Amino acid sequence: MNISNIRWHNFFAFRGAKQLFLLLALCLVISSIMGALTPRFIAELSQNYSVEKSFYQSMWNLLYLFIATYINRTIFQLTSNKLIQLMVDHVRYHCYRKWLLSYEIAIDNSFDRDKYPQGEVMARLMSDTESFRELLTSGSFGIFIDIFFICASMASFFSLNLFFGVTLGGLEVLLVLVLLFVSRYMRIIFHKVRAARGVVSQTVANVIGGMSDSYYNLHQSYASRSGRKSFNDFFYHQIRANVWDSGYYSVVESLYPLLLVVIVVLFPYSGVVQAAIIFAVIDLIQRSIGPIKNIAGKIANIQRAITGMERITEFVEDLDRGVSSPLIERIVPLEFDYMEIEIERFEYQKREGKPDANFTPFSLCDISLQAARGEMIGIVGASGGGKSTLLNILAANILSDTTRISLFSSDKNEVLSVVGGERQQIFRYREQVGIVSQDSHIFSETLAFNITLQEIVPEDFAVFWDWVRRKIPHLIQWGIMPEDRIQTNLLSFGQKQLLSAIRSCYLKKTIVLFDEISSGMDSELEQALREVIKIIQKNALIFTVAHRLETIFEADQVVVIDQGVIKAKGTHQVLLDQSITYKELVDSITRH
Repeated sequence: MNISNIRWHNFFAFRGAKQLFLLLALCLVISSIMGALTPRFIAELSQNYSVEKSFYQSMWNLLYLFIATYINRTIFQLTSNKLIQLMVDHVRYHCYRKWLLSYEIAIDNSFDRDKYPQGEVMARLMSDTESFRELLTSGSFGIFIDIFFICASMASFFSLNLFFGVTLGGLEVLLVLVLLFVSRYMRIIFHKVRAARGVVSQTVANVIGGMSDSYYNLHQSYASRSGRKSFNDFFYHQIRANVWDSGYYSVVESLYPLLLVVIVVLFPYSGVVQAAIIFAVIDLIQRSIGPIKNIAGKIANIQRAITGMERITEFVEDLDRGVSSPLIERIVPLEFDYMEIEIERFEYQKREGKPDANFTPFSLCDISLQAARGEMIGIVGASGGGKSTLLNILAANILSDTTRISLFSSDKNEVLSVVGGERQQIFRYREQVGIVSQDSHIFSETLAFNITLQEIVPEDFAVFWDWVRRKIPHLIQWGIMPEDRIQTNLLSFGQKQLLSAIRSCYLKKTIVLFDEISSGMDSELEQALREVIKIIQKNALIFTVAHRLETIFEADQVVVIDQGVIKAKGTHQVLLDQSITYKELVDSITRH
């Protein structure tokens, strides 16, 4: 990727960025002014050596210049630190929000499931943005202020001696251009290192996630085998990058004596007769060689940061090619009376790059449902039968061009219709959907934030919370309050599900998808969840993947799905009398 293709506004479009850039620009201007004064002050110091008063004045001038340079560089570095800190926070927030709002959509038989799993997204963001922090810890930002200082010094030196100024300036510019040209190949190498590190992070996240399940079982060294290729690739690219980095820097270390040799060779042709000019030339070489060394020494950090920007830009551009929901703080509930779902056929397509042996096709066929607002629809079936896929379609996380979801008013007027990939209709529909599952995300923030999803808690939340506590006594026993910061590692699956259900209640979701926990929940928490469901059901349509007999009994309609097909639907009692598949499922639940 060319640097010009990087979306720079994605990295610096945050509050306060303009003020910080203006302050950095001011520091660079001040550095240029001081750089222009330096050769003159150095030459004056040598010229005034025999005049005591003038000599001391020259010393004071250099001292003032040194203090001003130090203060200016300090301000520049502190401003750079703040800029990078805010930029990293902004990029991580922007990318993660972009990923959260994006979702998969299947149209015209093109489908890529779980293209960016959460673990991979987190590893990618942490790895790619960490290179920005390396710019600070390595002092790479100081290169820019050095370059402005030296360029101004070089321009000022022209007035002292044009021959040496042009020669030295041209030679150093040539050296910098050569270094930058070679660094293009280093960026390619560091890009491969960054990509290999991302694969390693993904592999580690995958292995660690299943460690507790596989540790005491025969796994045939799965962790070692699955990680061998990714680790070997990473080590190969990292060692190659280290060789380039060290070789590149060692060559630059020899530039200072080479520049002195050039000055000695050219001295007879310069016409210089003043020692002050020689003094200023040597000082300028010493000052200019530092930034050149820094370009060589810090180019690795700069290239890693550019590589990180390239990968983040690729990630965001890929998400932009997909479908995303808009970010809206409060949703206006749609008024509808009943809902119809028609799925002629939905099939998972084989993911690109995956061998056929690792892919088992699955499809939903001829799905037809109608449900009224205020009802609870129980979805039951054997594992792998299509319950989760149906729930994902109802959430509009995945869709096909043969999917139709329609909402109707009591007089049968269509309120909303989602057909295939009509984006605006999908956005409006998703605004109405709340999802309550074992994987419902709870933030390490206050209870109020987790319910309202707003940093500034709305005024109506206190009234809502008091009302919910009266309706659900378990919350009083729990003792949790709106200002309490939640420690997510201490929450059970049931508690997470309870808070997620209360969130859907507060946000007034009109369609709520509930993935019921099958076991391991105490009776008080289970009762609290049922009370929340009853509250939600008064104003919403609930679909629940049912694992418990109590849920099946309470459902207004039970849908039996097996191998992607609806086998039967009706009330619990009707299905017991008419469906053998349903009776077998109930018997299985009873035995367990």
